[in-house]
Amino acid sequence: MLINFKITNITCGACIKLSKSALGSLPGVKRIEINSDGLTTLESDTDISMAEIKETLEKVDKKISLN
Repeated sequence: MLINFKITNITCGACIKLSKSALGSLPGVKRIEINSDGLTTLESDTDISMAEIKETLEKVDKKISLN
């Protein structure tokens, strides 16, 4: 399963690393790609809801947009 979204407040490499670490804690995550604009692709072998992704990123003060 591929999920695409944008992390709206990515400002540096540390933000990307922190976001990847948080998303990597979700069960079933196989791959995470985040570019410097916050465009994110998450690959998982289980179903992960956008609510789970949003909640996980909010724990590290990150916000998402589906646009």
